[in-house]
Amino acid sequence: MLGLRLRFRTIASELRVLNFNAKDLTEKRLLKVAKQVYPERVDRALLMRSDLTDNITLWEILGIDAVILLENQKGELIRVGVSLMDKEKTARNHLFSMKKQEGCLLREALGIQQYWVFLVQWKNFPKTKEEWVDILYGEIDREPPFSGCRLIIL
Repeated sequence: MLGLRLRFRTIASELRVLNFNAKDLTEKRLLKVAKQVYPERVDRALLMRSDLTDNITLWEILGIDAVILLENQKGELIRVGVSLMDKEKTARNHLFSMKKQEGCLLREALGIQQYWVFLVQWKNFPKTKEEWVDILYGEIDREPPFSGCRLIIL
């Protein structure tokens, strides 16, 4: 999954939609949110001697692979949290957890309006920026489900 995550972040960065370094998503803020929403994950990370000042470590604790900012057809900027999974059961479980109270609190605290879980195998990963433009902007213009979370199978 690390490979999927890195490939997606690279594509999102090239498309200039990656929103990881937004001013309101600082390491200090991410750590505060992680401690509030997932204190057991923070404790586990501390036991493993993880660097809690590292942006990537904090995103892993939060269970988010990327944050992107997309403009819909109405001209509204929408912040989307993204996770990439290669197993359907894992993807569905993660989506379910993001719909639960902790996931809702997490999304609200980080200003994430929609949350997408991409189910994609390495061999089916869209290879070009154009494919990703079609996927991302096609999804952002769809009516979001009530929860704001959706599973996208590629």
